[in-house]
Amino acid sequence: MIEWVISQQVMLTVVLALLIICERILTNQLGTKFVYKSWLLVPAALLMNNLPVDLVSIPANSISRYIVGINPNVSGAPFNVLFWLWATGASAVAAYILVHHISILTSIDKKQVVHSRKSTVSVGANTSPSLNAYYSEKASTPMLFGFIKPAVLLPRYFETAFSSTQQALILEHENVHSRHKDNVWNATALAFSVLFWFNPATWIALKSFRSSQELACDNSVLANKSPDEKLIYAKALVCCAEHNSKAVNLYPTFGEKSTMIKRLNAIKTPYKGNKLLAAGTAAIFALITANMALANVPLQNTEHKQSKVNDAAPVEFVSPAYPKSAEKGNIEGFVVLQFDITKTGSTDNITVVNATPDGIFDESAKAALRQWKYKPAIKGGLARRQTGLLVQLDYKLDQPLTAGTEK
Repeated sequence: MIEWVISQQVMLTVVLALLIICERILTNQLGTKFVYKSWLLVPAALLMNNLPVDLVSIPANSISRYIVGINPNVSGAPFNVLFWLWATGASAVAAYILVHHISILTSIDKKQVVHSRKSTVSVGANTSPSLNAYYSEKASTPMLFGFIKPAVLLPRYFETAFSSTQQALILEHENVHSRHKDNVWNATALAFSVLFWFNPATWIALKSFRSSQELACDNSVLANKSPDEKLIYAKALVCCAEHNSKAVNLYPTFGEKSTMIKRLNAIKTPYKGNKLLAAGTAAIFALITANMALANVPLQNTEHKQSKVNDAAPVEFVSPAYPKSAEKGNIEGFVVLQFDITKTGSTDNITVVNATPDGIFDESAKAALRQWKYKPAIKGGLARRQTGLLVQLDYKLDQPLTAGTEK
């Protein structure tokens, strides 16, 4: 797992950096909707970077041999510090998200349902049934809460601080979030943050993603509104910003201060976007994702020099267990296994090529080989898959584990 996570970092950092630049510098030129939809580049890049098209057949001109004894001198896999550091951090972030979610969930007053109010606000053609809205002690400003069945959470001051028109606009804003499926995308973003918590670009990108989300939502709400209604909406934003809690909130809130200036500027001067520039940016994103897929395609008719490939020697291995039945029966033998080495160094496609006696040591040998780790082969600066490698495990009574290589 940790090998895969680490292998994604270069690609991930580059993609996130491009998206952060788009959000912070080019939103006015590209348009709010385009910038928000551009975040789909992240899952697309992850998919393209992991397409199973990276097979490279490396000539297996040697066979490694290991002797397995009853009491082997085990050279166990070293304590994987990186994995446990990653797992500890990921668990801590996931636990924080869970506790935060539960604390908000238990604060909801479901006895008091707030219904949408009638107002003079003009509603666009793209409408959907209004979500239920509840009061919550944890909601310092209005917010969409819940990943599966979202609801609108409102602060206690909602009715006294806002006019009926402002209340209707705020509720429409949260309903637009629901229509955009932002609750699902926010859940995906949080899961992404848990997985790649150690990369600073992840957290900077999460903030930019939220900003893009709010700007896109504002754009949809105000598309058909009059100048007076836009002014009323802007005043509601400022009021919410004044009440917004300084505590870290994992859910986007209506009055988030960090994006307030951008949202107010967008209301004053809407981001129309340059279609030509947007098309060029989309083409660049398409080339990036296509290049990630093509980078994993093996080059045809290219000679492969063995000297350029790392020797297939395990860097971590677990000694096979000597079967109890064979030990009691005083049976010795060997197993020859064929296997592949993935670009992360794990073993794959393990099959028995030859075994004597038949079926006695097969499972023991395969179980051990599944846990071995190899240094990946490097070709063209990229880790590649190796196929068709062979290893022979000789089961000898009262022998320590030894290793050798035969041509």
